[in-house]
Amino acid sequence: MKDRRLIERWLPIAALSEECVRERRSMTALPPTYYLHVWWARRPLVAARAAVLASLLPADVDREQFLHAIGIHGDPVIAKKRIEVATRKGERLGAAAYGYLRAFKYSLSAEEFDWLAATVGGVSVLDPTAGGGSLPFESARLGFETAANDLNPVAVLIELATVDWPIRWGGGVKADFECLGRAFVAQVRKRLQGVFPSDGIVDTVPDGYLWARTITCPYCEGLVPLSPNWRLAPGGIGVRLRPNLGSGLGSGGRNCSFEVVRTLEDQSSRTVARGDGICPFGDCGRVIDGDEIRLQAREGRMGEQLYTVVYKRRLRTTLKSGKRGRDRWVREYRAPRPEDDNAAEIRARLEEKLQEWEAFDMVPSERIPDGNSTTQPQRYGMRHWRDLFSPRQLLCHGTSVEVFREMLEGDRVAGKLSEVRKAAYGYLSLSIDKLLNYNSRMSVWMPTRAVIANTFNRHDFAFCWSHAEMAPLVSGAGYDWAIRQTTKCIKELLDLTGAEVSVSGSLPLHAGSQSTVRTPPPITVTCKPGDRLDHIRDGSVDAVVMDPPYYDNVMYAELSDYFYVWLKRTAGRVFPELFRRHLTDKDGEAVANPMRFRGRPGAKALAGLDYQDRMAAIFAECRRTLKPDGILTLMFTHKASGAWDALTKGLIEGGFTISASWPINTESPVSLHIRDKAAANSTVLLVCRPREERSGTDDNVYWEDVEPKVASAVRSRIAEFEGGGGKRCRSLSGLLWPCS
Repeated sequence: MKDRRLIERWLPIAALSEECVRERRSMTALPPTYYLHVWWARRPLVAARAAVLASLLPADVDREQFLHAIGIHGDPVIAKKRIEVATRKGERLGAAAYGYLRAFKYSLSAEEFDWLAATVGGVSVLDPTAGGGSLPFESARLGFETAANDLNPVAVLIELATVDWPIRWGGGVKADFECLGRAFVAQVRKRLQGVFPSDGIVDTVPDGYLWARTITCPYCEGLVPLSPNWRLAPGGIGVRLRPNLGSGLGSGGRNCSFEVVRTLEDQSSRTVARGDGICPFGDCGRVIDGDEIRLQAREGRMGEQLYTVVYKRRLRTTLKSGKRGRDRWVREYRAPRPEDDNAAEIRARLEEKLQEWEAFDMVPSERIPDGNSTTQPQRYGMRHWRDLFSPRQLLCHGTSVEVFREMLEGDRVAGKLSEVRKAAYGYLSLSIDKLLNYNSRMSVWMPTRAVIANTFNRHDFAFCWSHAEMAPLVSGAGYDWAIRQTTKCIKELLDLTGAEVSVSGSLPLHAGSQSTVRTPPPITVTCKPGDRLDHIRDGSVDAVVMDPPYYDNVMYAELSDYFYVWLKRTAGRVFPELFRRHLTDKDGEAVANPMRFRGRPGAKALAGLDYQDRMAAIFAECRRTLKPDGILTLMFTHKASGAWDALTKGLIEGGFTISASWPINTESPVSLHIRDKAAANSTVLLVCRPREERSGTDDNVYWEDVEPKVASAVRSRIAEFEGGGGKRCRSLSGLLWPCS
């Protein structure tokens, strides 16, 4: 084979696997690509960089130089073993245990850019299904001409904010965003005065409100708060229900009050299990069938009841010198008081605002469509996207859109809406989405960590019996937190790309004590089907590196509608070309979604064939864009043989042959996204080349003729694989070693 690439002969899979897990190990120090905005099944940056770079470098390149370029400046496998030994001894080796920073933080030196220019020249990289943007981000960081595309407008907005804007606008966009953020928070806080009752206690601030869904017991007429458990925090802190029996079965006033307790034994038992309710009233105690619960929900008779207020208390400290030390804040819990319930006032304010907001299309009016991931909300009477929010949450989010639109129009009228300013508004829309993610009826309280979980803690819309409401107006939290997080993200994106404020269109590049200037690489971000990339010329791309949709694991379009219906009312006013559709495109998406074939025999099998055909079309388009000696590398994570069958058949139909494959451990085994699902811990990198047309008329090859060659090739590659630090795999994905 001509022009063999490094990825076809070697990858440091053991070191890469450890660096991928290390990249995600600390939830408080993730790369900025992770917390800019929700996207599903993102790939680690170090794996993305390795895939891009190894797809372009020749096979005989200096391997140590490659390792340094991808940020691996030591042996992470040995370091991990050293850490494990120290941990067993009760020792902590600290942040420097690996001897170098996490690989994704490393940016190429000037000498390394020169080395790349001399080794591979000016090359172009394409990702036709770019999703959260990890692959094009790393391609751009390496200085390569980069084209990113996705069918989904939410993904495309994320790609612009991740890959394009930091490099294109540098520190200017950060400065503009900080200015917008301050004005936005001030306006929202002013308009939402009185929405959250004041606690009135000195040195305390609210930190969250915990709500339980309620139904009426059909046997005793008691109001039943539903929760699968009543835990609040580790160590036994939780809630005990105090049922008020009224004057007996069927009487009025049968409800529950709550008490915060300190031991597990004092906590009340769950009031819902496997979809069925359990009446907590001592004179009833009957099981309430799940069908009855869903009926009440669909008829609008399901309510919600506040059962705990989470707050933080300031602890003042005094130093030995007598001076005041740094204050500490501790989280505490209390039962709700009557003054905490301002539901009637909130409903009145919301009803008044909704008339105006609906007239100006400021809050979602779209129905939740039937889908593979959307059945749960519909079963419980949530028919519109706005139903996923409580009245107070909806009032806050609607106010956010209102302020965003007024600020945007003010800048437009004043002639201040430059391209940099538009990008800053794009980041502001993503900040609003951050609040949507942490403040919905699906944002649950996590007692193990005593924090609010995000809406997409799982890859679905599972119905939640209880939810946590953010206290968004508290100084330093809520809106302040969302703006601060996005500011931090922009700063880190600028740091990783080496981008600063520049009027010349050049980026300063720091290499030791020297500083040079380089021209930023051309970056193109598009929103169109992956099989119709008509903006890319035939035979113009050096490498296609992609992370295709994962068969039936994630229904991206169905999930992203949650954000799309809000983004088209914020970012859609800045980038209307992205948000023209009523909802995201489900019909054109390359996923194995049985809902497309609902009611037809063999819907699941038909969905698999549909995925295969769509991927074949995307691969055929990739082949069209590739140069004759181009290469396609794709990353795929799935356990099911049907997924691999559909993908590999799609590759063959698209005109490719597999030349190499490498399994890399990229996932955390405790992740809710892969636990008990058809998702694998390892990502397999499949390396493909355009299949050459065979001459002659007899193309038949029989298994009996090639079996000895295949067996010999497999044994040889297993030895190479294990020599590179790989472990023997028993799953299908681990058996995809090349036999060519």
